[in-house]
Amino acid sequence: MNSEMQPEEIGDVAKLLQAVPEELISTGSAGLDEMLGGGIARSSSVYVCGSTGSGKTILAEQMAYASAAAGINVLYMYVAGFSESIVNRVRNLQNFEFFDAGAFNVSVAYHDIFPVIRAAQSTDLLYSITSVIQKQRAGLIVIDSIRTVLERLDEFEKGQKSLRQLTEFVSEQNLVAVLVGEYQQDDIVRQPQFAFADGVILLTAPYEASDGKRHIRVLKMRGVNHSSDGQEVCITSSGLQVDSETSPESDAQIGIA
Repeated sequence: MNSEMQPEEIGDVAKLLQAVPEELISTGSAGLDEMLGGGIARSSSVYVCGSTGSGKTILAEQMAYASAAAGINVLYMYVAGFSESIVNRVRNLQNFEFFDAGAFNVSVAYHDIFPVIRAAQSTDLLYSITSVIQKQRAGLIVIDSIRTVLERLDEFEKGQKSLRQLTEFVSEQNLVAVLVGEYQQDDIVRQPQFAFADGVILLTAPYEASDGKRHIRVLKMRGVNHSSDGQEVCITSSGLQVDSETSPESDAQIGIA
């Protein structure tokens, strides 16, 4: 096998070596940013995984509004019929200090991708996503839930191919993709998409933990010097926060299930 690089590859590597490091994208949680070595690097596709009720969507929304506050356009893609309605989404977001009503559906644009999924054509899915990203001029994209999307495509291999193409597009365009999904650690070990993901954040719901508390762990994150140690988290009016950031405030106190 020829291991020599092609001329175009040499040029690409040279550009990377000369490039100035990009600023990191904040998660909206100072404690999680610290775990990540400052935040999430651009050109990254990051999975936010966990069971129902673990706080995945809250973290994704928190990241979206933190990015919007920093001047970054956000595209938040959801699957109508398999996630909360827009009315319920706004009602729940109003519980949190990070929510900016002026940014809702403006700098944080919501887009239903169910019509494309219903067609069960993964190539159309990729085209639809990239065209909407370009229209919104988004720097951060969220797909909630990526597992729902993949399970409703007709062919597994085509879905995996579209995911790889999406991560390549994110990398080439210097974006950040947050892929929210109901995945457990066993899924992360077995399923192929996690091998080419740039990052994986795993959340644990209170009913899964022996201490009855929420936890977060960064399983992988390319481009930053991250901590792999698990940390306790809580959901407060500030959003999902690493426990050391704030005095604990129970989920029930802010009306979060």
